[in-house]
Amino acid sequence: MSFPCKHISILAIVLLNLSVNLNAQDNREIEERSLQMLNKNREREAKEIDIINERMEMNGKELKTTYSNLMLIQKKIQERKSTVSDIDRSIYRLRKQLKEKKQAVEQLQSDLENVKKSYGNLLNKYYNIRVKENTWMMLMASESFAQAYRRMKYVREILDLLKAQTLKIEEMTKRLNEEIMNVAKKEQLLSSNISEKQKEMEILRIDEKKSKTVYSELESKKFELKKQLKEREESYSLLNTQMREHVRSEMKKNMESGITDEMLIYAKNFKELKGLLPQPAIGVIIRPFGDNKSKSIYETVQAMPNKGIDVRTADNAEVYAVSKGLVTMIGKLPIGGVSIIVTHGAYRTVYASLASACVKEGDEVKARQKIGTVKKSSDGSIMHFELWKDLEPQNPEHWLIN
Repeated sequence: MSFPCKHISILAIVLLNLSVNLNAQDNREIEERSLQMLNKNREREAKEIDIINERMEMNGKELKTTYSNLMLIQKKIQERKSTVSDIDRSIYRLRKQLKEKKQAVEQLQSDLENVKKSYGNLLNKYYNIRVKENTWMMLMASESFAQAYRRMKYVREILDLLKAQTLKIEEMTKRLNEEIMNVAKKEQLLSSNISEKQKEMEILRIDEKKSKTVYSELESKKFELKKQLKEREESYSLLNTQMREHVRSEMKKNMESGITDEMLIYAKNFKELKGLLPQPAIGVIIRPFGDNKSKSIYETVQAMPNKGIDVRTADNAEVYAVSKGLVTMIGKLPIGGVSIIVTHGAYRTVYASLASACVKEGDEVKARQKIGTVKKSSDGSIMHFELWKDLEPQNPEHWLIN
């Protein structure tokens, strides 16, 4: 008597389906990592918004209608929109995962039914052999020892399959229950994200309304603010000129006398710190690097591309060197306050709009060492920071740690 293969075929189909489900696990893990990354972005944006709120509360009503305050509100709006976008992407991925998990539940339910059906068929067959045909009589009725052996092997194979399928049913039932729980968790998380988006959108509408109000108030003193912005642009232009003259002077000196070993070490170390430099001051970047003319801010003045970044800080905020280097210049601008240049071999960092410097030319500074404090102006406490490689300005945000 030979063992029928229909039960093995059913099991093979089930195992194949399970294999496909396992292969899909890789895609689900990628989606999970994407969700984790989005959540980290949301945490970072939430911290940035907290810092902005702290700066705005610290500034008080006296700075309500300054350009820098408007930039803080607009920066907050930008971060809030970014958060909403992250939530939208999370919702999309959660819906996708939820659909996949529901499909996995349906597939597991179908597979489980097939295994149970196969188990039932085998159980009936074994019952018929044991009860109706009587196993011992079936063996005794064999025409030869070989036939008896085959019949006994057949019975054992049925028993082994019954045991295997019992374990498989238990395992699949456990997996099914886990997937059902996962579906419930994903549905709860999706609902939470949708609620969070609605909350963020409401706050965003309030901030946008506040931005329009501040802008309207600024319009009433456009002439005064235009003058302030023009003076600031001229101050930054003079700083740019001073920086280039200083670099040319240092390069000429290096060509004549050679670059010191210490400066070569500074340059090598500094280059390796790209993306890892500490913040020069605690605050919020309100004007980034490059040609970023904001219509609401610079529509009344010819603004030059920013060679660095402008950071809104608390009053009397401390300024720190971002890396080990040598103080090679301390200057003063007409309205820009004190400026400090720290040389790191071929690289230089510039700290401007300072109230004072607590270092002098020729001093060696370490990373995170205090070198001055931020100057307070009618527009708030705004520190200007630049990073150069020889005569080429670099985007500081690419160098500073996020």
